[in-house]
Amino acid sequence: MYVLHPSLVVTMDKNMRILRDVYLGITNGVISEISKEKPKDAEEIVELPGRIIIPGLINAHTHVAMVILRGLKDDVDLMTWLNKYIFPAEACLNADDVYYGSLYGISEMLSSGITTFNEMYYFMEKIAQATIETGVRSVLSLGILDLVSEDRTPEKEIKKAHDFLGNLEKLWNIDKKLKERLFFAYGPHAPYTCSEELLRRVAELAKKKKVRVHIHLSETKSEVQQIKEKTGKTPIQYLESIGFLGENVMAAHVVWPTENDLQILSHYKVNVLHNPISNLKLASGIAPIDKMFSYNINVALGTDGAASNNRLDMFREMHLAALIHKGNNLDPKIVSAREVLKMATINGARALGLENQIGSIEINKFADLVVLNAKKVISAWPKHDIYSRIVYAMDRNAVERVMVDGKWVWVEGKPININIESLRERIQEIRDHIEHEIAT
Repeated sequence: MYVLHPSLVVTMDKNMRILRDVYLGITNGVISEISKEKPKDAEEIVELPGRIIIPGLINAHTHVAMVILRGLKDDVDLMTWLNKYIFPAEACLNADDVYYGSLYGISEMLSSGITTFNEMYYFMEKIAQATIETGVRSVLSLGILDLVSEDRTPEKEIKKAHDFLGNLEKLWNIDKKLKERLFFAYGPHAPYTCSEELLRRVAELAKKKKVRVHIHLSETKSEVQQIKEKTGKTPIQYLESIGFLGENVMAAHVVWPTENDLQILSHYKVNVLHNPISNLKLASGIAPIDKMFSYNINVALGTDGAASNNRLDMFREMHLAALIHKGNNLDPKIVSAREVLKMATINGARALGLENQIGSIEINKFADLVVLNAKKVISAWPKHDIYSRIVYAMDRNAVERVMVDGKWVWVEGKPININIESLRERIQEIRDHIEHEIAT
């Protein structure tokens, strides 16, 4: 048994226990003991005086390889950003580019304690490979859409998703442990890029296979208006009308729901993936998550991609998520620091369907842990309410170590399995190539 002995453990379990001076025993990557007494069968005890351990953070919505496109174009609206800049740049990317971008993006996420991410992109086999090599967990959905080109059909898009699933199954057969680190989801991009037929088929297949569905939903006013003109319904009402919604649905953004929309999301137990920084930067708006809480909707936290954020930093995301809703509603009592840390941990796990495996520190859950050293953040003193301290006063500099599956994957500012310096040079080469291609 491998044992960690911190000063404080923030469990995020159903009782929100805060444990002081306890021993965390880890066996075969799983938390096997939580005790005030030193375990007698410990093979190694890592003393962590003054340190705080929290569950691994969960990035509920991202496009990890888009670190390559960071800052490609700032200060424009979403549709201009996508159509004029991002889509042309992405057309220049190849599979290896996405692989290296994913390695770098995952390394960046580890620096802020993210151990699991919910991904939608393309060249997904390469993102799976990067997930394996960095030692983290991911829910992977190949982005599928058929309204952007006559060459794309529902049949072809579904086949792409299933080809990727077949590749994942090969990896699972080679190493059964990978089934606990690589998860499949369907990824219909959005109601305005997917036909009704494609959306219906995805919903049917997902329910049949008992897997998640990852979709962008009600992100902008223009999206809502477009779907209304086409169907006479809001995007959420439209998805309900075609039998798409369910508790397996992970809906990113949801910035512009009506009161009726919120009732629908609550009824079908849809999970909302909140991306406050990206939504602000693209001026998409502010999702009414305070209202979502009143409808008992599960809300998780995501960064979106680094091209629209421009960081993959969960501490920064938590900090803003706890502030903007107070200011927007002129109510300092809503969206507390405690609630925000839940969004980044157990709520994220629930959204991904992994709440029995990750998201809190409990016996029989995976040892996905973040060791915080508050002494590395000058603003983290004096000691006070731990949720407030983490969300309002700390930043990614507090992240000293990160563990996934009982193995260290980030220690003292560096990923264990990645040469970050050589990777940084490779990322710059890719970016230079893209800018040259666009220019010519």
